[in-house]
This record gives sequence, C-alpha cells and structure tokens, in this order.
Amino acid sequence: MTSIEVDPQVAEQAAKNLAESGTHPRLLVGDGALGCADGEPYDRVHVTCGIRTIPYAWVKQTRPGGVIVLPWHPGYGTSHALRLEVRDDGTAIGRAVGYAGYMMMRSQRLKPGEDPPPGKGRRHYRTALDPRALDRLGAGADLAIGALTGLRSHTTEGADEDGEYVRTWIYDPDDGRSWAVATWRPGSVGHGVQQVGDRPVWDEVVQAYAQWVSWGEPHWRRYGLTVAPDGQSIWLDTPERVLSTT
Repeated sequence: MTSIEVDPQVAEQAAKNLAESGTHPRLLVGDGALGCADGEPYDRVHVTCGIRTIPYAWVKQTRPGGVIVLPWHPGYGTSHALRLEVRDDGTAIGRAVGYAGYMMMRSQRLKPGEDPPPGKGRRHYRTALDPRALDRLGAGADLAIGALTGLRSHTTEGADEDGEYVRTWIYDPDDGRSWAVATWRPGSVGHGVQQVGDRPVWDEVVQAYAQWVSWGEPHWRRYGLTVAPDGQSIWLDTPERVLSTT
C-alpha cells in the first residue's frame, strides 16, 4: 500500500498514528494528482480529497480491471462518490454510486467570494424561478446543469436589514467578470436577479434546468464519467450519450 499526502506536517502525524497502530504502509509526501509511478500498476486507487478533473496519471498507473474511487465534485451542486473501472484501452469508465463530501484538492480549489469582481453589462430584473429550487432540485438536476453549462454555483443563507434571504451565486470559472446572483426573500413577488458580464450565466442555468425537465428529470444514478488521455466526458445513461467534454 502506498499513501501520498501533500502536507508534510499532516504526513508526519499520520506516520506516527499508523506506527502506533502497527500499520506500516509506504508513505510519501507530494502531489497526489501525480500518483506514484514507482510501484505501478495498482489494483486500487482510493482518493480522499474532492476532485473536479480526474488526473489521467491515476488511470495510467492502474491495471486494467483496477478500480479508482474518489469524491467527485463537478462544481455545480453536490458532490458524489465516483467509482471508475480501468479498461484495456487506457480509459476509465464509471458512475456516481453515492454522495461524498471532502475538502477539494488544493490545485483544483475555487474560491467564490461574496463580492465578485466588477463586470460590465450589469442588469437587474426579476425571475419567477425560485433560486431555492435550483439548490434543492436534487443531484440529477445539478449534474445536468453543470455538464451543460460548465458553470459553478454557491448558495448562502442569512439575514440582513431587509430580512431573511437565500442567495444563489452562478459564475463562470474561466471569467471572473461573468456572474449572477438570484435572491429569494419571504413574501416577495418574483425574485431579484443581478447579472454581470458578457456571458448570461443565469439564463444558461435556467435553460439547462428546462433541458433536464424535458429529459424526464433523470436521477443522478443515470450519469457517468469517462476519463481518457485527452480529457473526460460526462454522459447520461450510456457513454455514447455525452453531455460535455473537458
């Protein structure tokens, strides 16, 4: 067994704890995204940090028939336990099998803030779509919206001088100047939307939601992922029905 930890202090404490328990795996300090070529092929890869983009090194270093299990966080909505099986052709294919929430891998973290950067084209309007609904529709909707748009979401709840609120932030991870925030308040007629930037991110989310509904609101268990040397793709029902490729 080989274990990799990026933080030297955490790795040192883990080594002490393992030694006290009588367990002596091979412990390395380094970037887990690179895996460990010295020791491949592996039968299993077990990841204990949130991952958005699966490093191909893990697939390459796992034998055909081997299994990779990881907390998959596509970026929009909830995160999932993803089980991938490596194939003879050098790809890994699998499905979401449950929920799993872990801190993100350091190199893949995004830091959405309460005060996004200024952007041009600021618009204010009202929408009939309750922003709370987008946060509570379920993981099937989250996966569809995330795959179709590539956008990220972040929901906050609280109260201010105007009363209670729920705010859903939508933002483009590649363009910090394109974002939107929709706000729910009790008793309000319609919900306020503020949209900024060249990309109409809120409109895209609403369209993707409508697309998910038109498909019959598929459950999250119907989605899967394929990881190949040139990227990864999210699919619905079968690997041939690709929703997005990155």
